[in-house]
Parts: sequence; C-alpha cells; structure tokens
Amino acid sequence: MWEADYQVRRWDAWHNHMALVMLGTLFLVKQKKAGCQQWLMLSVNDLVTALEHLLPRRQLTAEELADIINKRRYLRRKAKESHARRSQVAGE
Repeated sequence: MWEADYQVRRWDAWHNHMALVMLGTLFLVKQKKAGCQQWLMLSVNDLVTALEHLLPRRQLTAEELADIINKRRYLRRKAKESHARRSQVAGE
C-alpha cells in the first residue's frame, strides 16, 4: 500500500500530494484518539492494517494485473538505463 518514493515534476503536484497525506494522517490520528478507550495501545499502524483488511477492494482482471506488471518492468528498465548513462558520463 505504501510507496517508498514519491516524485513530482511541479510544485503544485507536490502541494496536492502533501495535502492528501496530511488529511490521511489527520483521519488516522482522530480514529486512534476515538478508539483508545476501547482498544488500549491502539497504534496508527493497527488502524492502517484494519483498513487494509476491512475496506472493499476492486478485483483486478488478468489484463489489468499484466498492465501493472508491464508498467513496473518498463519503469525499472528505464531507471537502469538512466543510471547506466549517468554512470558512464561520471566515469568519463
């Protein structure tokens, strides 16, 4: 669910992303505060885990899954090529 990296090319995209992150964090903190009486030592991570299991998910078709995997492979290949180009230029 969580992405390790987030890249944006424009400042407004970064602001939109940060606004959504802050809203999500606010929601989780409010839920933690509301649930602390009933669930001692409730953590935000506990809430995220619960939401991952309780919220409905749309099932992917085989074609959608293949598209996701192919896109990831494409992006990995492009990243490797970019790294190789940068390494070659740095080595000259």
